[in-house]
Amino acid sequence: MQALLGTTLILLAACSLASMATAAFRVPALLGYLSVGVVLGPSVIGVIAPGETLSFLSELGVALLLFMVGLEFSLGHFWLARRTVLMAGALQMIAVAPPLILLLMWLGQPGQSAALLGTAAAMSSTALVSRQLADQGELTTRHGRSAIAVLVFQDLASVPLLALLAIWARGESPRIEHVLLEVFGVLLLFAAAALASRRLLHGLLGWVARRGHEESFVLVSLCVVVAAAAAAHAVGVSAALGAFLAGMVLGESDFRHHMESHLRPFRDVLSGVFFVTIGLQLDAAQILSAPLAVLAWLVVLVPVKILLNTLALRATRLSALDAWRAGIALGHGGEFALLLLGTVLQQHLIPATVVQPMLVALVLSMALAPLLIRHHDVLARFLSRTGGVIQPPQAEEVEIAAQTTRYRNHVIVCGAGELGLTVSEILRHAGVVHLLLEADAQKVEAARAAGAPVFHGDASRPDTLLAAGLTHAHLVVLTFAHAQQALRIAQAIAERRPALTLWVSCRSTTAADAFRAMPNVRVYQQSFAAAIGLAEQVMSTLGMSTELIEGHINAMRRRLDSSRFPGSSSS
Repeated sequence: MQALLGTTLILLAACSLASMATAAFRVPALLGYLSVGVVLGPSVIGVIAPGETLSFLSELGVALLLFMVGLEFSLGHFWLARRTVLMAGALQMIAVAPPLILLLMWLGQPGQSAALLGTAAAMSSTALVSRQLADQGELTTRHGRSAIAVLVFQDLASVPLLALLAIWARGESPRIEHVLLEVFGVLLLFAAAALASRRLLHGLLGWVARRGHEESFVLVSLCVVVAAAAAAHAVGVSAALGAFLAGMVLGESDFRHHMESHLRPFRDVLSGVFFVTIGLQLDAAQILSAPLAVLAWLVVLVPVKILLNTLALRATRLSALDAWRAGIALGHGGEFALLLLGTVLQQHLIPATVVQPMLVALVLSMALAPLLIRHHDVLARFLSRTGGVIQPPQAEEVEIAAQTTRYRNHVIVCGAGELGLTVSEILRHAGVVHLLLEADAQKVEAARAAGAPVFHGDASRPDTLLAAGLTHAHLVVLTFAHAQQALRIAQAIAERRPALTLWVSCRSTTAADAFRAMPNVRVYQQSFAAAIGLAEQVMSTLGMSTELIEGHINAMRRRLDSSRFPGSSSS
């Protein structure tokens, strides 16, 4: 008991330090967990060794990880974006996986090993890319949508791969009848999950949620994940696959976000245990003895993969610049590749001398990924040899230009979220000529249904702004939640029309300071505006006169302008 407690303490302390270090350096936490596994494992210090308890916890972490992926990519979500997902995702897998498989077979790897390693190398990290693009405000850009479409396809493709791996791990050859049997088991499980979801789970989760028992809701949610994993295992299907299917079914429910918020801490901790167990299996001496193999895999996973990604995305009629941007964002290894290779190591399906260098290269490529994504625009412009040259107009931009040719002294509102739609409605009632630009197709449909003059276009592209009549606009309004995205657009507008008035809505003081440093930019800081509005209502409720309230509000605005933002314009 004492030894177990000591080992647990060391593991938790090391993982805590690794998590803080990776957060400080803004790299994925899984890199820290892998490092913990390597350092504490048999090949270095030898404090912790792989065992049944760690193995079980890691499998539960993988099940939770895939359950959350299923919640994110529900059936409805997939159906709406099916064409983009299937086209971009399939082309990327076809462009990357087969060449790598053929290369591995030429180097002497058996067909099964080459197929698994090549397909694993083609995958990228959904969590890493989506988080980095979200931080940069690029999820709804053309290259952001393309990258996410590829990642959705890869996540879905990992499910049959896990099924095939389960067949292989049982010592069977994945012949067509085995694959069909596995597919039948998946369909049976999916039908059972769908039936249980509609008839039982929705009612149970609703009953628990209505009574406000948070602990009960957490426990019921965990039971759903474990039950789905157990049911999958009982019919001979991967437990992780069962959790994924359950997540997809429940992704359509009203409790999706509630479940995500409650299960995320469990997923993060237990999936961290999974990455630690992979690190435990890495042999430092073996890796150091084969640095050229690690370097070769790193070349395949970054520059070669970026090139193949870009070629595939160009085939989807994406511009050269956007194809390079998305290709760079996908130029690294992913969690599912680590999952597949970790399982291969545990089952001894492929020699460790082959798998371990690739695992290390995967980790290194993921460490490089945030840096590459952060600077993808500079790299893409260099690689596409465009520099400052304007790209050929997209179909969306041609449509916008055709419908706005007569617009003069109009207002361009960038973003058709709640704030943008409210501004648009007020301008419409006031008779102000304006238009909205929105890159998210679902928001465009919702805005059109509400009667807003919205166009489907990416405002971060200067060509889109020019097509919307930037040259003749009276002013531009930015309503984006992400300050970085708004800042890039503001800078692009300032380069083309330095004297144009620009209103920017932002949330943070840091972002407000950055915008106020730019000429002709006026800032609407939501936190201060909300505070002033609330104070005005409070004073009105207290019975103060309108003149007195206005005096206090104006005095507060002057104090804010002079003390916090000297020389700036604020509202």
